[in-house]
Amino acid sequence: MPNEVMEETDGLKKLILQKLIRGNVWGGKHTPLDFVTKGIPEHYRNTHKGKKVVEKVLKELTNDGWIIIKAKTTGKGSDDHVSLNPRKVSEIKQFLQQTST
Repeated sequence: MPNEVMEETDGLKKLILQKLIRGNVWGGKHTPLDFVTKGIPEHYRNTHKGKKVVEKVLKELTNDGWIIIKAKTTGKGSDDHVSLNPRKVSEIKQFLQQTST
């Protein structure tokens, strides 16, 4: 069972990282967190259990220093924005290569 959860979180991490890499969202460039979570499959976004998994994955990515989440003031108040940490490029690429095999 824990292995299944591990695969699930790794898959989500990969999905989030790839989306940010495709958008070239590194360092000073950031994107709203909503934009990133929209790319996550619906069964994660629309269930309580799924939302918990997404939160856990985002927390792990932040704790590993791979992504940076900051509250940014926008015209409509403030939003959480996310970007990839340019200092962790090699770690991120290594993770993506490991999970693709």
